[in-house]
Amino acid sequence: MRSLPASAVIRVADNKAARLLSASRQMAVYDNRDYYRVQTQLDVYNRLRVSCPDEFDTLQELIKTALQQPPYSVLVQGLQFDEHYRLFVALNRSLGKLVARPYDEKTPRAQLIHHVQPQTDINNKNKAQDAVAKLSEKLHIDGADRLLPVRYVTMQCVRADTGGEGRSRLLDIHGVRNLLEQAGISQQQMALLQQEPVPWQIADYLGGGIVWRPVLSENVLNWRRYSIDKALADEDISLSDMMMATLEQMEQAIEQDSRYIYEFLMAPGDFLIVDNLRCLHARTAITNPETDRLMYRAWVE
Repeated sequence: MRSLPASAVIRVADNKAARLLSASRQMAVYDNRDYYRVQTQLDVYNRLRVSCPDEFDTLQELIKTALQQPPYSVLVQGLQFDEHYRLFVALNRSLGKLVARPYDEKTPRAQLIHHVQPQTDINNKNKAQDAVAKLSEKLHIDGADRLLPVRYVTMQCVRADTGGEGRSRLLDIHGVRNLLEQAGISQQQMALLQQEPVPWQIADYLGGGIVWRPVLSENVLNWRRYSIDKALADEDISLSDMMMATLEQMEQAIEQDSRYIYEFLMAPGDFLIVDNLRCLHARTAITNPETDRLMYRAWVE
């Protein structure tokens, strides 16, 4: 395992964090559903920039710079977030438009700011085979069931697991390529991953159906094995034997060799931004079924 490089960590000074929090709290109050409106996102973003230009613009530029280099992710520490998501939304809106599943007040993940807790993670149906209880423990991209995956995934740590479990894990595209090479993936297999599209099941709320995308290109990484398997459950959809064998080798390389994985524990107030097209993410297992770990997550395109 590797620690995040210094270039991927931004520490916000206490006085700057306090000014950002104060400016956030002086803005209008919105609830989670309000932020589906693009204009509301823009209003929050613009008002915070006007209220706190030096602090916000400097932080915005530091984040964008850090995202341009491996591991194409950045951990911002020291922020103080307001109770109505305004700073969270403004920081996300600096990267693009926030998107989500249609709003459902009874489903914490079906809101613009997803409330992510281990108890609502998808169970792994193949637990007996690989000893992974939740699919969030397997390295993946988010939004694989969209026509195009989202560009950024962000997470604000609200409450960490009290036992120190649920550590964040990142594996960027360079680490994936290194693992594939060291696992003995041939040039022919690499060509398959880059040239032969695989099927992805589109979410029902987006109209359903199948879209075909390759797993790997020069600058883009598409990987969520269980989404590919879900599409392959359709008897009319299949892949070549060589591609199936290559996908299996790729999964084993990614999940069993940790030498290129960055791992760290997020603390309350930490804000993580991941380039979803160039870096996989996951968390380690949480053994306490009563854990109160809570992350706010956003998708940005």
